[in-house]
Amino acid sequence: MKAYFKLIKLGFLPILLFILLNSFYIINEFEQGILLQFGRPIGESQTKAGIYFKTPFIQNVVKFEKRILEWDGAATEIPTKGMKDKNRVASKIQSNKQETTNIFIDTFARWKIVDPLKFYTRVNNENSAQSRLDGIIDGKIRDKIAPKYINDVVQNSDQIMKEALYVVTEELINLDIGIEVLDIEIKRVTFNDQIMPQVFDRMASEQEAEAAKFEGQGKAKQSEILGIINRDVDQIISTANKEARIIEGVADSTSAALYATTYDVDTEFYELWKTFDILPSAIGSKSTFWLSTQNYPNSNIFGTRPSVLK
Repeated sequence: MKAYFKLIKLGFLPILLFILLNSFYIINEFEQGILLQFGRPIGESQTKAGIYFKTPFIQNVVKFEKRILEWDGAATEIPTKGMKDKNRVASKIQSNKQETTNIFIDTFARWKIVDPLKFYTRVNNENSAQSRLDGIIDGKIRDKIAPKYINDVVQNSDQIMKEALYVVTEELINLDIGIEVLDIEIKRVTFNDQIMPQVFDRMASEQEAEAAKFEGQGKAKQSEILGIINRDVDQIISTANKEARIIEGVADSTSAALYATTYDVDTEFYELWKTFDILPSAIGSKSTFWLSTQNYPNSNIFGTRPSVLK
């Protein structure tokens, strides 16, 4: 009899342990879940980490990611208004016929599940959610990019993506499927092979025009600087010439005063020195002048005609 009860205990304990293990479930920090009974959700969503109880064999738990999830869409071809011509005023000169250029936009987004119960009942799983986001995000991005120029798409991509995020958020609020998109960004913008050479040629011509503009501004600035330099040089030279004339005049007056003083001191020596200073230019380089020293210093070369051999 004791052996019989022992066998019952040995068989009952595993069953009891199995029931106990199926009576609770654990939600980790990166998880959130809902409780199902016969496949239908009951109670509220469990979004906090902890241990929760459930009815074994009748109820089961479906868990979802609590962390931020990634959406990576395929590159989509979107028509745009083409390249904006910087050399024309769009409102006055641009043709009424709109140029259309298709570009490929490759975007990605980050999203998360904010309401597991709504997410399960209206989307069911992450794969379905990714499919729903494909249609919503791609459509809103197309609506925002199509009416813009390629230049604006490249230069103002952050603002365009903010606008797209706003309308996507509104769409998800209206759908009320328990999903929130946190951010949308452009990964890559490319052109198709047919228009790529044309786009590169236009970009090159615009850059050349921009370079010519800067070159013209540089030459104008160069001319302005050279004009200032030449003016300063002329002013410096004029001032130097003025000072040189003043110094030269002072020197001449000093020299004349010195000559006058010397003449007053020794008149005969001054006349002799002046004579030898003037004679070379007076008789010329092809004449020979002989001056007798017999009557010197009483002879006067200007009073008597000297003997000249030619």
